[in-house]
Amino acid sequence: MSSWLARISPELVERFPIGARGHHLLLQPTLAPTPLLLPQADQALLQRWLALRVMRQRWTSLLGQGSDAAQAEDLLRRLLECGWCEVELHAEPGRLGQWEPFWVSWREVYQLRSLIGLPDADARDEVVQLWRGWQPQNGILQGLADSLAQRLQSSTLERRLKIAQALDGWLSAGLWGTERQFSQYALGRSKAFGEADRRWLAEFGIALEACGISRHTPHVFLSGPLELYAGGQLLLSAGLLQSGLALAPEALQQVDAVRGVVQMVRIVENLSVFEVLTRQAEPVLTIWVPGYPHRRWLQAVGHLLAVLHLPVQVACDLDPAGVAIALQVGELAGQAGCAWQPWHMQADELTLAHGGQPLKEEDQQALARLARLPLPPMLADLCAAMLERQLKVEQEALFIGHCDEGQAG
Repeated sequence: MSSWLARISPELVERFPIGARGHHLLLQPTLAPTPLLLPQADQALLQRWLALRVMRQRWTSLLGQGSDAAQAEDLLRRLLECGWCEVELHAEPGRLGQWEPFWVSWREVYQLRSLIGLPDADARDEVVQLWRGWQPQNGILQGLADSLAQRLQSSTLERRLKIAQALDGWLSAGLWGTERQFSQYALGRSKAFGEADRRWLAEFGIALEACGISRHTPHVFLSGPLELYAGGQLLLSAGLLQSGLALAPEALQQVDAVRGVVQMVRIVENLSVFEVLTRQAEPVLTIWVPGYPHRRWLQAVGHLLAVLHLPVQVACDLDPAGVAIALQVGELAGQAGCAWQPWHMQADELTLAHGGQPLKEEDQQALARLARLPLPPMLADLCAAMLERQLKVEQEALFIGHCDEGQAG
């Protein structure tokens, strides 16, 4: 079977060296599982393979389920290229560079069983039992078990369990990265994690940014006419920082001195607004907060605020989530010894003229939670106006195309 690897499409399958010396290969499909049409003979063979109900099988065991090796090899190739399995190749003894399949690991096995007509009556029960046996190490994930109340296909439940378990491991390890990195970590493919997964997690109160999973490169974005120093050495010049930069949190935590004429710090939720304010070149340090920020972002920005000891203005979306984020940033400023206040979050800006959108059910629930908290007067008025008008406004509408307004206050 030494020529089998040469028939695998490099556009559909990635190759990764594995093993202590990198002599073996792992073949991973680049796409999510895609339905494929199989002749009756291949369907029958695949049914025998999946009837073993083992997620990871030796290739020799699968070969033993049929009499035609060529048919088995071609079926394995098609399943791999269509995203239904991963294949681990081991080097042949004494023949460097020659590999043969050794392990086959199934992906979305319940969905595959359903596609080829295998009975799946107890599959959901199996996954439900796995769900119920899972105890997350991180308490914020405990509510995910409530998703079992929904009548979902076993393939969906299996996928969600993978994501939940991976997220638990991600949090426990203190990882921080992009959604694509988390997708690779959780599902084995960099583009497998999608909008439906985000909505499911958000439904149960899981904020990806707070978990260290960002749609953008996870750095701290900031701009202003400041020089940053660490250990007596210039870390960053004002000329570079004025144009806006993204720095690793670890770099910011080294800062122990600053030079420059800066009157205040402005922390804004929207990246486009950050860019608009950067172009205005005011004597202000502007920082972008990526939604509910990760603890590493909080630690780095909190350290910088403590070094600066300047007043802080916070501008977020005029919606319940924006209010919650503003409160979190305000608490951070207070812990650093800085006075803070909301900025451009007045109730009178909550209008249809600014692109107001109707509140959703989750917005109503968030407003009810905020009503139990002590709020600064501006944010209290904003929450009351949202409830009365049933509107919310994204921060961009207040700044994009209205640069003069961004200089006020």
